[in-house]
Amino acid sequence: MKTAVYFFSSRLRAFLFPLLCLPALWGCENPSLTSGVVASVNGQAVSYREMETRRINLFAGRSAEAQNWSEVEIRAQYRYVINQIIEELIICQYMENKQFVPEPDSLDMEEQRIRKDYPEGVFEQMLMEEGIHFDEWRESLRRRLVIKQFLAQVLRPEITITADEVHQYFTTHNDDFFIPEQWHFIQISGLDKKTVENARNSFIANRNATTVQKEFLISVHDVRMGKDRLPEDLYKEIVPLEIWQGSRVKAVDDGFRTVVLIEKSSATMLEPTEMAKRVEHALVEDKMRVLYAAWMEQRLARANIRLASSFFLEHASEEESGTPLLMRHNATSH
Repeated sequence: MKTAVYFFSSRLRAFLFPLLCLPALWGCENPSLTSGVVASVNGQAVSYREMETRRINLFAGRSAEAQNWSEVEIRAQYRYVINQIIEELIICQYMENKQFVPEPDSLDMEEQRIRKDYPEGVFEQMLMEEGIHFDEWRESLRRRLVIKQFLAQVLRPEITITADEVHQYFTTHNDDFFIPEQWHFIQISGLDKKTVENARNSFIANRNATTVQKEFLISVHDVRMGKDRLPEDLYKEIVPLEIWQGSRVKAVDDGFRTVVLIEKSSATMLEPTEMAKRVEHALVEDKMRVLYAAWMEQRLARANIRLASSFFLEHASEEESGTPLLMRHNATSH
């Protein structure tokens, strides 16, 4: 599993960085920014290498489409990335000023947890292929832990959930707590039709998939899935089957296939405790989005943010050429 430590879940990311392309953050190029530095946030520098590494990691990867981006699209990517970094730094600076620090050894523990997803030596190779320096990767990981702590210890205590809100959410999203009928079946595949047929019969007789796979040159897949999510061809094969009955052997693109139905679980509702968890999570996430945006708006208004505009603006007008790069959020917005 490839881990991009710069980012959180897609839903969380949608409100963690909502203030994209704020005009108040863009000024003309300032000669006081040193070479290789594209921005500073309250005096803390952001290097071009950090910005470019993240842009490539987020937008380019190994996609051939990366070569076809227009200049406008690339500048938009820079704006997106620099806003992420600015917001991260503002949060981390706030947490440091308030003396909120991650738990001792939490950074090392998180690093080791991520490394376990990779075979030995592959993690370092992945960083090298992505052009990511280890120190930069570890700093991004540290920021992620700080932001997680910020959400849990600073914003979350400000959120309250009422009984009326819970009732309203459950009523509006009732279908989210419904588990459709689940089918459990074994899929047997192979290159020879007779072998697949014999394996099916053997499995129905002894009900031991491991033994069957050792005896026959076939592949066995144990599948549990809601019937509404099944591909149409599989659905049609399973519908007429009784429990522990197998379908006829069918020719497919890569050989032959049969399925043996093991169980059909009736549609049901989630357990009350699980429903309560899901409702709370959804309501907290919605309120967190609003709370985060308001908090960040206030912090940006007081932040000292300098940007080298040549990276972010399509064109710098003559009027802009004399504008100082020290920008305040409330200076040009609203």
